[in-house]
Amino acid sequence: MKTISLYIFIVTALVKTAFSFRCEDVYLDSKETLYKAISLEKVEDKKVYTSTDTVEYSTWYIDPCRSVEKQPEDSKIKCPSNSKVCLIKSIEFKGEKEKIYDIKGYAVSDPPQDPLIKQGDYILNFEGEKNSGYTTEITFTCAGNKGTPEVTLDEDNKKVSIKYKGICVSDSKTEPTDDNKNKDDNSSSSGHFFIRFIFIIIFCYFVIGSCYNFFVLNKKGIEIIPNIELWTNLITVCYDKITEFFGRRGYSPIQI
Repeated sequence: MKTISLYIFIVTALVKTAFSFRCEDVYLDSKETLYKAISLEKVEDKKVYTSTDTVEYSTWYIDPCRSVEKQPEDSKIKCPSNSKVCLIKSIEFKGEKEKIYDIKGYAVSDPPQDPLIKQGDYILNFEGEKNSGYTTEITFTCAGNKGTPEVTLDEDNKKVSIKYKGICVSDSKTEPTDDNKNKDDNSSSSGHFFIRFIFIIIFCYFVIGSCYNFFVLNKKGIEIIPNIELWTNLITVCYDKITEFFGRRGYSPIQI
């Protein structure tokens, strides 16, 4: 049973990798990718309490396309691993050195679902740290001027909303907007994806089949290859056909 669970886990991981969201595959109306259009954003909110001579900082580190786990650079305490959105709370008391007292990852790893298109806006949904219950919605909209993203934290509903203005995602989503490109260029991306998907399926077939033959059926040597008889016969038939074909090409009929 454990072996079957391992097989399922491997297949799920490989398929998830093939279909995972990538900023490099999303094109804007400006013909550049989302990956190149945005970078690390630092959004800071400062509250000053004059009665206690205290300053409280809430600093957001945001990058939907890359991990912010190395932030803040000037601190030994970092954002969670694989986090795309991270909030660090710190306090400065009576001029002393700023101290971090809370750190959370609100968007960890890649989006668990496909992007949404709503009224022209391009929306990504992330999940927070494990068991946190938080979700993060990142929206890219054409409306407004490009600048620092707007961040809203709704602690009651455990949701973070981030809006990038002035960023227009192309209608094709995964193709650059260029009317001069021919059909071959336009289909190259989907063709590469199809080839990659087929390769993953074949890879899973041989890896999982070999593991099953080795661990479950206790086969050894070349016999661990799944359906070895089929592949041996196929190679033999192909070899015979190739030999026959080249033999015919070199054949000269006898002249009488």
